[in-house]
Amino acid sequence: MEIKTPNLYINEVDAINKIGKIIKGEVSHPLIVWSKSAKRVTEDKIATSLEAEKISYAEVLFEGFPTIKRAEQYAKRAIEEKCDAILAVGGGKVMDVSKAAGNKAKIKIITVPTIAATCASWAAVSIIYTEEGDFEQFVINKKTTDIIIADTKIIAQAPVRYIRAGIVDTLAKWYETAASERENDEFSNSIAVLNSKVALDFLLKNTTKIIQNIQNGIIDDYVKKTIDAIIYIAGNVGSYVGDRAFSGFAHPFYHAARRIPETRNLLHGELVAVGLLIQAVLEERSETEIKDIIRQFDEIGEAFTLEESGFGTNTREKLEIVANRIIGEFGSSSVLKQQDIADSIISAAILADSYVREVRKEVL
Repeated sequence: MEIKTPNLYINEVDAINKIGKIIKGEVSHPLIVWSKSAKRVTEDKIATSLEAEKISYAEVLFEGFPTIKRAEQYAKRAIEEKCDAILAVGGGKVMDVSKAAGNKAKIKIITVPTIAATCASWAAVSIIYTEEGDFEQFVINKKTTDIIIADTKIIAQAPVRYIRAGIVDTLAKWYETAASERENDEFSNSIAVLNSKVALDFLLKNTTKIIQNIQNGIIDDYVKKTIDAIIYIAGNVGSYVGDRAFSGFAHPFYHAARRIPETRNLLHGELVAVGLLIQAVLEERSETEIKDIIRQFDEIGEAFTLEESGFGTNTREKLEIVANRIIGEFGSSSVLKQQDIADSIISAAILADSYVREVRKEVL
């Protein structure tokens, strides 16, 4: 079993103001990779903190998608600038391209997540896309992030949509690892199931409080623990199971669905939520149980119909493209049985969609 975890994880209010002190002695000249929105929110604080510790830096503005070409460009720039670290500031796409670049340049990787929509700031894997935004491949990096500096305030002040997506993406870690437990008796999977259950129980019990606090600008222990669940627990689960983190159905559904341009308006966790409901049908859970899951997702704001997910026109044709891609590229998913073909996935998606619509009628 190979476990890849950061050397240091920090989640506290105003942590970004101490970034210079945190990395001093470890890094002397990083290459900062940040998105436009992340730079706008963090530049003054990061620059002030680094300058106070006499840490110089180069920088590059990330736009588009995390591609192999961009990772190679950033690695080349880091080498040319004699940088000893990649300092990634932003969301999941920035993290993915930066981790790949840091591994290519063989230098330290420091991540400063400005949203908590995924565990990308921790995970050793980089999700690589095409220039157009379709999923291309997983890159299992030789090493993961060295240091994670999560500023609780910055993350909590981001649009609440990101936290919602991060919550359901974290719930997926339990649904997917638990689904594979029947066929995988390795200690790593058992650890992943147990750890992800801790996050699942906390998030489902406190969802309403968490969302209300964030919307009201309250940063308390509930919010801090939510960020820990999304980044630390979900990331840790991935560090145990490696590529088995995608052995369920929801993440393969997300990656396959990127082939459909209309789905790219959804965040990672939002599309994963759709995949989780389809997975529940494929697992032959009862209607009552599936509707309970939908109610839980609806409380988070993450229960979507096929139409809302980008499958509103030519629905069956789009689902067939996604289903065939799942079977072709992710056929090892423990949720898919030998007899499953594209039609069974399409039928499961349509049935899950009907359940979402029925649950919504109950509320009206």
